Amino acid sequence: MSFVNAHFVSYFQDLGYRPMVAAACFSLIGIWAIIGTVLFGHLSDKFGRRKFLSASYHLRGFGFFIVLLSMGIPLLNIPSLGLAALLAGVILVGISWNAVVGITAAYTSDRFGVGHMGTIYGTMFAVMPLGSGLGAFLGGYFYDEYGSYQMAIVINLGLLVAAGLLVLVREQPPMLRGTPAVASS
Repeated sequence: MSFVNAHFVSYFQDLGYRPMVAAACFSLIGIWAIIGTVLFGHLSDKFGRRKFLSASYHLRGFGFFIVLLSMGIPLLNIPSLGLAALLAGVILVGISWNAVVGITAAYTSDRFGVGHMGTIYGTMFAVMPLGSGLGAFLGGYFYDEYGSYQMAIVINLGLLVAAGLLVLVREQPPMLRGTPAVASS
């Protein structure tokens, strides 16, 4: 999401919108993130973590796809779908924006037990800034190289689809199968 944080206003300006319109649209991500986090967290509690963690990644990927369509895809001769598509994509990205955080914490606890939760989750969040910095950097790099954010969005989309699929196909480690997720003393 660092790509969005770092390049969102510039991206909107490249599409011809004023900075204040970009800022207003960016705030939509925050509003919809609240709704998505609560909704996906509730649904994952009722129906299982993996499905909704995967769905969150896929929803964000679909949101990026709609954002990509909003600016058009000249290579495929697809014209720009305009502001309505861009807003729809932004809302989908927003719904899934923070939904993964709570579900990932619960999924980690379910899968590995709460006895290892601090170490595992702490390691994940220690590594995340590296990916975050790389995402922001690569967004700028691809913009400088190609004059558009299209490549960065396509890469984001691909990584989100891959993450969603990995969550669905990854099995629980054999050593933990059948053991309750309880804290060790």
